[in-house]
Amino acid sequence: MSLIKRDKYYWLDIRIDGKRVRRSLNTSRKPVALIRYKEKREELLAEHNGSKVRFSDFCKKYLDWARTSKPASALREEQRLDKIQKFFAALQIVYLDEITPLHIERLKAELRKTGLINDPEKQREVSKATVNRYLQLLRGLFYKAIDWEIYNKQNPLKKIKFHREDTVIVPLSDIQVERIIHAAREISREPRSSLQSLFCDVCMLAINTGMRKSEILNLKWRDLNGDELLVNGKGGKIRHVPLNLEAKAILTRQSKKIEWVFDIPNRHQPDLFRRTVGQIRKKTGVDFHFHLLRHYFATKLIGNGIDFVTVAELLGHSKISTSLIYSHTDKERKKKAVEALEQNVDNVGI
Repeated sequence: MSLIKRDKYYWLDIRIDGKRVRRSLNTSRKPVALIRYKEKREELLAEHNGSKVRFSDFCKKYLDWARTSKPASALREEQRLDKIQKFFAALQIVYLDEITPLHIERLKAELRKTGLINDPEKQREVSKATVNRYLQLLRGLFYKAIDWEIYNKQNPLKKIKFHREDTVIVPLSDIQVERIIHAAREISREPRSSLQSLFCDVCMLAINTGMRKSEILNLKWRDLNGDELLVNGKGGKIRHVPLNLEAKAILTRQSKKIEWVFDIPNRHQPDLFRRTVGQIRKKTGVDFHFHLLRHYFATKLIGNGIDFVTVAELLGHSKISTSLIYSHTDKERKKKAVEALEQNVDNVGI
């Protein structure tokens, strides 16, 4: 043991690969010095052996993996991780294993309050759902570090309580969908980009298949298998999506000059639809976002009596409970059925 006392304080004095390393233990009490010596020695050895990884370095490693494994979401994750890195850097956190649940709680609070925007004039409170997306990203990052044997502690996100999100979905009405498709068709007739020329077809395919935006954009001709599509969904899970006549007609209209079904550049850009969706909102007065078309598909199925197991399979939900967010549609259908029964009973004269 290389524990020495200089003046009134104890010091750690060791050699690592022939290099002398000295650190003050900031105590004059030997029992305390012994404890600090052990902790500091392990820390220095771990750092030398490479087990201490800089958070910024691991973020780069994680993003390299994400760009290959899930390119559709990699750019958005890169943007979010950039904000998270700046927040932790302001707390003078350097290493991955320095991040504690307390730091993450501070991140969670700051996200909710300012959106991690440094400019006071642009700061805004973000939704609970958005905060949860940042926490999910960080949780996945730590699990990757554990899987790759870079991080040997418990995932700090296990102790973090996520916000309870409002899962009640207000579905689009048939009239609203008609207005949206009419506006999308107008945009596609006088497009300002290759995306806009295909936007109406993209919307119609979402309505007829329930596919996510990323699934449609990543669709390739090799995924077409007769009367169905083999869709690569979340988590790399493949599901079979049957094609109705409208969906088949949409695919038939597309050029087969490239491997992708829809010839749209920058398909992995997170805000690719932002400008076009904004135009549709102005034209229709509907608070539209593209994912609502997937919700419309689901609510129409349930409204027509399709069971939740089938709906979950078509949407690619790993758990039926996820599909239960559409249960309000089922309740309305049952209510109408009971009301119809009441009318029949009245007619019988009971």
